[in-house]
Amino acid sequence: MKKFAIAFAALLVLIAFAGWNVWHAVYEPVTSKPSLVEEGRQQLHVQLEQAKTREAEIEKQDWDTVSLLRGLIEAHQHRIDQLKDNGQAGEIVAHDREAIARIEKRIADLQAQQAAQAAAQSGDAAETAEPGSSGPTVAPEAAKPGQRAVPAPASPKPAPRTH
Repeated sequence: MKKFAIAFAALLVLIAFAGWNVWHAVYEPVTSKPSLVEEGRQQLHVQLEQAKTREAEIEKQDWDTVSLLRGLIEAHQHRIDQLKDNGQAGEIVAHDREAIARIEKRIADLQAQQAAQAAAQSGDAAETAEPGSSGPTVAPEAAKPGQRAVPAPASPKPAPRTH
């Protein structure tokens, strides 16, 4: 009977120990140090977020200057070239490609605006040079909806859309 009581007590202690371990694991999970790969991934993500905020500020400052925007494209392309062999940097490379596409679109818009302004100025100069023109002149802002107030640029690029 003593052997049975000792075995039963040992079994209860074992069940209690297992129950305490399960309860402890549920309420206080065991944490381990992240691996080197995970640390590197976290560092790259932090660097990407910092780069995004810094680049957003730079883009705001340079948004209306074509030459400065071209410099931004070169910087993005340089970073793509540096990270092309790094499999963990896919998020950064994707961000840079999106930024290049966005900046190229902005450069095309700026060039179209400049061409339109140049055409408008040359058109204004041509109108003032024609002294015998008859009929009323219509100011560009008085043009009817659907009519272009500024002549289309001579380049094959589409005219910029106004919002």
